[in-house]
Amino acid sequence: MELKGINKEIMAKIEKKELTIEMIAVSTAEELVAQIEIEEKDAKKVIKTAQEELGIQPMTALKFLEHESKRGKITTSSTEFDSILGGGIWTQELTEVAGSFGSGKTQLCFQLCLNVQLPVEEGGLGGNAFFIDTERTFSPRRVVEIASYRDFDVEEALSNIFIGAALNTHHLFSIVDELDEVIKEKNIKLLIVDSFASHFRSEFIGKGRLVERQQKIMQIAEKLIALAVKYDLAVVVTNQIIANVEEFLFGSPEEPALGFAWAHRPQQRIFLRKSRGSSRIARLFDSSRMPEREALFYVTESGLSDAPFSSDFYS
Repeated sequence: MELKGINKEIMAKIEKKELTIEMIAVSTAEELVAQIEIEEKDAKKVIKTAQEELGIQPMTALKFLEHESKRGKITTSSTEFDSILGGGIWTQELTEVAGSFGSGKTQLCFQLCLNVQLPVEEGGLGGNAFFIDTERTFSPRRVVEIASYRDFDVEEALSNIFIGAALNTHHLFSIVDELDEVIKEKNIKLLIVDSFASHFRSEFIGKGRLVERQQKIMQIAEKLIALAVKYDLAVVVTNQIIANVEEFLFGSPEEPALGFAWAHRPQQRIFLRKSRGSSRIARLFDSSRMPEREALFYVTESGLSDAPFSSDFYS
């Protein structure tokens, strides 16, 4: 790591503590002083320099483009799907994947848990995955099946996926709050919450608890985005679908759950739906980076792909 204008003595202290640019950029001067024992004025300079390097400080659009081009991406294993996302699932942002039952949300998550382990040149990040399971949908057997078809070392691949089963919203918050150390120790480069909406919808029922629910959702969304930026990792959350009565006659009868407040938190929003057989359609419907587009992909026993693999399809 290199920070322009920071002397070698301070950089040596930073490297000894294994602090990344992302960690420094979101630290306070007081935190940095305590961690690496430097003067407060030097801490402020280091933080500002790290923020400039990450694009958090004001800069030209050209500089911002340079910063964006350095961010990592995880392939979905479908070139068409990757193309509508600008190369795959990006780091340093929150990606929402919404869809009805059987649309492929969890299958995509399983595929990403494996793909993040690939080298950068093969569409991965050379890191590990942390899967927060709120609906008890994680299937190690299914991951083994995909890994076997894709020539992964199955035992190693499973060892690089860490599971946290969130039993309610309180438990979900506690898992997220304790992720800092896990991310650093286990080289986590992908964080998944499947499904994000589940506990919020079941625990905060009725209009009387709507405000409280929205506050909780916003709090944890901010925590997830902060982790994505701090550790340069990708965050993917799945969301359920609800009926949209107003649009039933004139537009789409379905929309992602959790309302308008949540809708502004993900940087990328993807809608999955079933098509014929093993085929699925992914629609990028809300993104500041890419236009609204659709991609056709397949979910088969070998995982996600651009074409059917065999006659044994997954629904």
